[in-house]
Amino acid sequence: MTSSRRTSRPTLSDIARALDLSEATVSRALRGSPIISEQTRTDVARVARELGYVPNAAARSLARQASHTLGLLVPDVTDPVHGMIVAGFGQAAAAAGYTVLMLDGVREDRRRASALRTLREHQAQGVAFCSAPVSPEEAAEALRPAHAVFVLPEWTGADAEDRPLGRIRADDAVGIHLLVEHLLATGRQRFSYVNGPDIASNRLRRGSILRALEAQHVEPRIREFSASLDRAEIDAVARLAARERPDVLMCYDDKLALHLLDALRNVGLRVPQDVAVTGFDGIPFAAVANPRLTTIEQPAEQMGARAAEALIAAIESGAPPQDQLLPVRLAVRESSLSGRAGNG
Repeated sequence: MTSSRRTSRPTLSDIARALDLSEATVSRALRGSPIISEQTRTDVARVARELGYVPNAAARSLARQASHTLGLLVPDVTDPVHGMIVAGFGQAAAAAGYTVLMLDGVREDRRRASALRTLREHQAQGVAFCSAPVSPEEAAEALRPAHAVFVLPEWTGADAEDRPLGRIRADDAVGIHLLVEHLLATGRQRFSYVNGPDIASNRLRRGSILRALEAQHVEPRIREFSASLDRAEIDAVARLAARERPDVLMCYDDKLALHLLDALRNVGLRVPQDVAVTGFDGIPFAAVANPRLTTIEQPAEQMGARAAEALIAAIESGAPPQDQLLPVRLAVRESSLSGRAGNG
């Protein structure tokens, strides 16, 4: 009976959903923060009373003694997607009065372990892992009692687990479906996928292509190429494409697609007249490539902001962060227009 009552006790999430606000905004409104409008504070107080919300006294006590520091672990801050996540995270944290300790280059286990020690030494109250292969269990063991969220998580099984784990992701599957529908509408049928690294997001995007083709009643015969950003591997993919002549080269991400555009020119293939090329992520360079790159735009800066807000709400309420799936947008540009129709 006791556990049942705890499960059903109203939370910040319930108030946030009722008012269509973020949990961080609700938390600050309940504390009377002057950065929240008087009307919002009144609405939050009213809904809290109606729901019977009772603040977590233990969490409030800890918050008063807190460092007001958030950690952000990033594999490569020079990566355009990671850079946008960092910007959104920092802005949201600063708006709430939190300091950010960002640690870059944490792909390797040794450097990641060192970064986690640094965060513990600085008593970070919450940590966001960006594109990291760290599972929730590993994070909890390394950071307890700090909270953790995972932006674009890459641990094994991150794309399959159905329990709430504080994941903040873009809806890759919907994005792939939008891309496939667009490409089929241009009359293309022979699909190839240029793999990225063997991580959760690559597996999710590849699987989504297969499912999207099946949903459109197209036999999902996909020729797969594998490439890193190594020039020799990119050139090898271009030579294979020149021999096999697929209609489409769907690339794991924009960086891979942008490198491939140049390599395809060198083997005499025209984009989009001979082959369409698409990316994924929506980095700024995609819009100024030659030809401009069709891609799926992820709300990277918004994901960063959501990560900071989720950590702050968890710190101030004591409730664990929930999963968030953000919408994506199809950006159709010259690299996938129908060459047959003369639009290339």
